[in-house]
Amino acid sequence: MTGPEVRLSSSGARIAEAIPLVGVKRLIAKHMVDSHIGVPSVTIMEEFNVDALVDLRNMLNEMAAKDGTAKISYTHLLVKFVASSLRLHRLLNSTLVDAEIQILEDINIGVAVALDNGDLVVPVIRNADQLSIPQIAMEANRLAIAARQRRLTPQDVRGGTFTLTNIGVVPETRWQTPIVNAPQCAILAAGAVRQAPVIRNSAITIGHVMSVSLSFDHRIVSGHPAALFLKAFDAQLQDFGKGARD
Repeated sequence: MTGPEVRLSSSGARIAEAIPLVGVKRLIAKHMVDSHIGVPSVTIMEEFNVDALVDLRNMLNEMAAKDGTAKISYTHLLVKFVASSLRLHRLLNSTLVDAEIQILEDINIGVAVALDNGDLVVPVIRNADQLSIPQIAMEANRLAIAARQRRLTPQDVRGGTFTLTNIGVVPETRWQTPIVNAPQCAILAAGAVRQAPVIRNSAITIGHVMSVSLSFDHRIVSGHPAALFLKAFDAQLQDFGKGARD
């Protein structure tokens, strides 16, 4: 009596499990390959002091607990900061069609959501620059629940103009080189908020920092405007958090 057939990989290693690349998973894989090959992307990385972000989130969640409203996550806050920064640096909210760079009026932020089976979907928060932080939280929560219950509609995933992925949901994860979600111009990956030594008032102390990675289509944007966008993003973060620190 013979045992089960042992399958070997092309390198000769035994295969423990074979997962068919079909359906949505196959479509996502094709889109990633097309984006990676078709977009000459560059990634720049920064690390920001985010004490203001931590204070703002704590303040808003204290208010949410009293009001019985949805809790605010770092992702919800980052959507707001990104959207406000895109209004100031519109070139990153654009797409390249043939020989024309089309700067988009609507600011629709796609937020990457990882599913239990390893798939990745990117539902879209529309006109995020016009929404309050609680409104962003409500819409993001609705989309995340729909994504995990496999109830997203075509309208929920269409029309994104910029993508945000929060890799910081995995503790201590800092850096990523995200693939631009074509035909969009750019994608921002945010790492985990963590404590680290920072310089404040010419002295070394402990603060909160967050690493970010911005990948962008180099046909549309060069390094200088991309860096200015990140500077504006940091300024938005500090300005929004100022009230919590006062």
